[in-house]
Amino acid sequence: MYRILLPGLISLLSACTPAVKTVSTPPNEQQWQQHLQQVSAISQWDISGRLGVETEQNGGQIDIFWQQQRDDYYDIRMVAPFGGGTHFLSARPEAVTFTNGNGQQIIEQNADQLLARINGWSFPVSGMRYWILGMPVPGKTARLISWNEQGLLHLMEQDGWRIEIPRYKQEGDYTLPKKIFLSRPDNDHLSVRMVIRNWGLAQ
Repeated sequence: MYRILLPGLISLLSACTPAVKTVSTPPNEQQWQQHLQQVSAISQWDISGRLGVETEQNGGQIDIFWQQQRDDYYDIRMVAPFGGGTHFLSARPEAVTFTNGNGQQIIEQNADQLLARINGWSFPVSGMRYWILGMPVPGKTARLISWNEQGLLHLMEQDGWRIEIPRYKQEGDYTLPKKIFLSRPDNDHLSVRMVIRNWGLAQ
């Protein structure tokens, strides 16, 4: 009753993405470390975009609006198409709350577990908070696989997810992801795609 995504497979983000030339090591290690340090310092941001998910049972897409204040404090608004309702995910230090379009709430201590309870699979909110910035989750093992010609991370694996960032955009002094694709090496039927339309960074 709480499912966010619409039943039936909805084609998402079908526009072709140009091939990205990649390398297995950073073209410039110092440049990569400087970029990592720069984006690591971003603690407050907001994005708007489109999120799509395909699973073995169904698929769907939503518009997503994410406001991040710090690691344990964020608000995510999800708007389903065709009158599917607006859903909210709010995290505070004491708990994470999901509110569906009818005002019904679920409260958990962990956002990933909460969404697994709702959808039947665990959307990696805790990791996505960092992957959105084009960086691994600090303090966790990550396999960095390839970088693009500009020295930005293109492909990595972390927490059981394969994270591909095929496109970036310039936002002031920062170069940040425009598209992020997630998949699971242990589940060929699960994939997540995000296109970020707009970035907002706290000054």
